[in-house]
Amino acid sequence: MSTPVLYPWQQQAWTDLGRRHQQGGLPHALMFTGPRGVGKQVFVLALAQWLLCSQRDQQASACGHCHSCQLWAAGNHPDYLLVAPEEGGRQIRIDSVRQLNEFLNQTPQISQCQVVILRPAEVLNHNAANALLKTLEEPPGASFILLESERFGSVLPTIRSRCQRVTMAVPALADALLWLQQQNCRHDDAVDALRHNQGAPLAALAWLADDGHGKHRLWLDELVAWCDGLTRLDLAAAYWKNTELEALLRWMNQIAADLLRAACGASNSQLLDQHVPARLGGATLNKTKLIALQARLADVLAQVQGGAGHFNRQLLLESLLIDWRTLITEGRC
Repeated sequence: MSTPVLYPWQQQAWTDLGRRHQQGGLPHALMFTGPRGVGKQVFVLALAQWLLCSQRDQQASACGHCHSCQLWAAGNHPDYLLVAPEEGGRQIRIDSVRQLNEFLNQTPQISQCQVVILRPAEVLNHNAANALLKTLEEPPGASFILLESERFGSVLPTIRSRCQRVTMAVPALADALLWLQQQNCRHDDAVDALRHNQGAPLAALAWLADDGHGKHRLWLDELVAWCDGLTRLDLAAAYWKNTELEALLRWMNQIAADLLRAACGASNSQLLDQHVPARLGGATLNKTKLIALQARLADVLAQVQGGAGHFNRQLLLESLLIDWRTLITEGRC
């Protein structure tokens, strides 16, 4: 496991945590929150390595040379544990938290402390969350639990109340653009990518690498063709059969948001894509039904992200497509 390198917009947060450590020590449970694509994982990994480093009191970051850092680089540090959903799963279950509790009840073998990273905190199911509460309240020995969350409001209140929150915000637009251009992105492409990814630089970079703009145009063409009655329901649903459901729901939610902005009189500069309202009739749509569709998309997306939803993919897509056509057709009447 290589030594994490912080992103430029994270330096102030890193300095603040270092100051807190010098003045009175860090709390045992920290929850790092922020949108997808701002680099939470890199920041938390860097903090974990620094906490484990035997030279951390003399260094602003992990030294990279001590025995602890060497074990970290080898990926087998005995005082570090990562807790995340099992492969193929979306929730963190009670067995994983029991392993965490057993781990923290041991004595550190190499470092001055033990460090656990738990990500993402919002997918702890109720049993797992309950099993974690006592450990958060009374952490054994010298230990740190570093939790990550993209959707802070979805984390159970009992967990939130026992952690100190560290917010990882998106950087200023100028800083995000500069960083993307340093990654060899064209200025106009970087601006477009940031607009589609709520200003998060890493998400914007991944979006560009995955031809996000091209996918957006193709998906919009398919949605318009379905709403215009130019394709059958089964074919329209089959078009997205291999698309990650979370990505599709997030995209549909963005389209609905653009339509709602247009229906409320927003200017083109306030839209992610100024062509969306013209192609789907944003100015004529029933706002109440549009809000209801957006609420449904947001609810299904939250269930998928939290691992709590068990959907028949085909039926879900067909149902959503019917909702889209009904909304657009009625708006054009």
